[in-house]
Amino acid sequence: MFKELNKAKEIFLKNKNNKVLIATHIDTDGLTSMVILKKIVERLEVDADFIFLKQINEETIDDIDFDYDLIILADFGSGQLSIIKEKIEEVRYNKKIIILDHHQIEKERVENIILVNPLTENKETCGAGVCYLFAKAINSNWIDLAKYAVIGAVGDVQNIEGKLKSLNREILCDAIFAGDVVIKNDLQLYGRQTRPLFVSLRYWADVRTDLLDNDLNIIKYINYINKKYGIDIDPTKSLAKLPYSYKKIIGNELLIKSLQYVPPHWAKYVPKVIFGEVYELSYEDEGSYLKDLEELSTCINSCSRYGDYETAINILLGNKKYYNKMIKNLERHRKNLREALNHIKTEVEIKKEKNFQYFETDKIKPNIIGIVAGMSYTIDEIDWQKPIFAIAEDENSYKVSARCPKLLCFAENIDLGKAIKIASEKANGSGGGHKFASGAYIKNKEEFIKCLSEALKV
Repeated sequence: MFKELNKAKEIFLKNKNNKVLIATHIDTDGLTSMVILKKIVERLEVDADFIFLKQINEETIDDIDFDYDLIILADFGSGQLSIIKEKIEEVRYNKKIIILDHHQIEKERVENIILVNPLTENKETCGAGVCYLFAKAINSNWIDLAKYAVIGAVGDVQNIEGKLKSLNREILCDAIFAGDVVIKNDLQLYGRQTRPLFVSLRYWADVRTDLLDNDLNIIKYINYINKKYGIDIDPTKSLAKLPYSYKKIIGNELLIKSLQYVPPHWAKYVPKVIFGEVYELSYEDEGSYLKDLEELSTCINSCSRYGDYETAINILLGNKKYYNKMIKNLERHRKNLREALNHIKTEVEIKKEKNFQYFETDKIKPNIIGIVAGMSYTIDEIDWQKPIFAIAEDENSYKVSARCPKLLCFAENIDLGKAIKIASEKANGSGGGHKFASGAYIKNKEEFIKCLSEALKV
C-alpha cells in the first residue's frame, strides 16, 4: 500500500499545474474524504473540480469526465475496476487514475490505475483514512487533517469492536496530538450528548432485552439500579452528563441483564457492545450535535443523503452559519426514518429463510434503506439473531442493503460484505461492504435471494 501511496503522491505532484477531477462517495466517509482532498488542493493551489457519486456502475461511470489530466476516486473504485477499465479502453484514456479506497478489491487489475487500499496489507482504515495518509505522504506536518479521517472511520462504524484499531489507531493518535480529538471510555449507547439516558436505552438494540422500545421498563430498571446501589441516576440527563462511576454501574447491570437474552456461546462477546471508547471533538461545546463523532456522523448523513453536500461540507469545515440548516436536515431525516420504520412494522412482510431474513419495499427511498434495515431490529417480528436484507426499488434496478447486530457479527463470524458480493454478481449486479453492513445494486432480485443462503456459508 505504501509503495502505491508514494506513486500516487508523485503522479499528483506532477499534475499539480494541470486539470484534476476528484470524485467521492456521498456518505460520511466520502464527505470527509472530500474535505481532506479539498484541503490538499487548496494548500498546493491545484486546479481541481469535485463531484459526488452515490456509486460507480455502468451508468454512473459516464458522469466521470475523462478529459481531465488526472482523476482521483475516493471511498469507492476498488470493487469496480473492470467497469473503470472498460471505460478507459472505450475513451482511450491513457493517463493515470488514482483510487484512494478501502473496500473489497476486484481481482481485475488495471495498468494505468494506482490503487491505494489498506486491504492489500490486511490493515484497516476508511476511505478518509486513505486520503489522510495520501495528504501526510505529501506533507507530514498536515496532521490537522487527521480529525476528518477519524470522523470518517466512526461514520463507517470501524470502531465496531469498541475502539479504533490498526491504521485507524495511528491516525487517531495524530488527531489527538493535533489537539482535535479526545478519547473517553463510555457506554456504547447512541446520543451521548443530545439524548436523555432513557431514550438512548430505548433504541439500544445490540442485545434485544425487555428494555428495547419500552420506556416504562427502562424507568423501572433505572429505579432498581438506584435503589440497589444507593445512587441517584437521573434518566432525563444525557449520558455525557452522568458521572463515570454511574456509567460503570449501568454497564455492569446491562451486562448481567444481557446475558439472560443471548445464546451461551455469545456471552464472551457481550462486553464489546456495552462499554468501549468514544471520540469527541475537543473544540465543540458540550451538548452540541457536533461534539460526539457518532452524532456528528448522523448529522453529516442527514445532509448528504438528500443531496445537501454544501451544508455537510461546511459543517465539517467548522462553518457554524450552517448549523441551523443541518438541524433542519436532521429533523427531516429522522421524520423520514420514523415513517419508514412504521411502514416496515405495519405494511411489509418479513420473509424468513434458514440463515437470513429480508423484506421488499417500493415505499422507502434507496438513500436511507440501509439505515432503516439496521433500525428494523427494534421490531419484534425481526429475528435479531439473523442478518437482514432490505430490497428497495431504484430506477432501473434494486438497491439492497444488509445489516446485522454487532454481537451477531462477532459471535457467528458473519461476513455480509462477502456474501452480498457473491450473490449480487450472480444477479446481474455488484456489491460489497463490511462484515456487519453492506450494499448492492442488482437487476434480478429472485436470483439474488436464491443465492444468498449459500453465499452466507462461504
